[in-house]
Amino acid sequence: MPRLKPKPWALLAYSVGVTIIAVASSSWQTLAVTFLLAGLPGILLGLARFRFLVLLVPLTVIGTFINTMMIYYAGVAREPGSIVFEAGPLEVPEFALETTGIIALRVFSFSGAGLLLVSLTHPREALRSLSEEIGLPKGIAFSLAFALRLLPLVRRDLGEIMAVRRLRGYRTLPITPSDYSTIIAPLLSVTLERALWVGISSELRGFRLRRVKRRRLEAGLPEAVLVALLLIEVVAFFKFS
Repeated sequence: MPRLKPKPWALLAYSVGVTIIAVASSSWQTLAVTFLLAGLPGILLGLARFRFLVLLVPLTVIGTFINTMMIYYAGVAREPGSIVFEAGPLEVPEFALETTGIIALRVFSFSGAGLLLVSLTHPREALRSLSEEIGLPKGIAFSLAFALRLLPLVRRDLGEIMAVRRLRGYRTLPITPSDYSTIIAPLLSVTLERALWVGISSELRGFRLRRVKRRRLEAGLPEAVLVALLLIEVVAFFKFS
């Protein structure tokens, strides 16, 4: 049976390439292409395994819009353009929607590419592929693999924190900054503690002395598909920039 899942090295290279294109481009057309080819598939795939990560992405867009409106009302960047929406003292200028839209496409594009990587890659497979096939330093490869392993644990920790919040009578849906602080602070504390002891455990098991045996780089149809998608995005970048 032919292999359908791309190798971790190919997924990593694809996500890095999409991120570079999304950050460097300010064109609606280019960002729409990266969103359709990388962002949308990754977000749909991520909804099945890492829904909590997908739900965090729109918060960036909301924060960008609020920040743009604050700049507009402060008079720092009153760009020319018509008022799209007006209700009493509230004005939403055209440039605020354009800026928010471009940043939203950027965020969804590279977030989707990252979700493709974390959804299709097993930590052990990622460590082996990145260190043995492309020669990535084992410390960096181990960090990436550990980050992939950490995501399901973070999801479990987040569920436990939300359960405790409900038992203590807090809001289920966080709204205020204090709500977010009661979620993020314990989550970061547990995650950092776990990362510290995993690092200590790895050193005690002789990770620093581990020798990496290089293997031949494997590539097939799934890798060719990723290369073709990335080439389409590169062509769109140079055509519309």
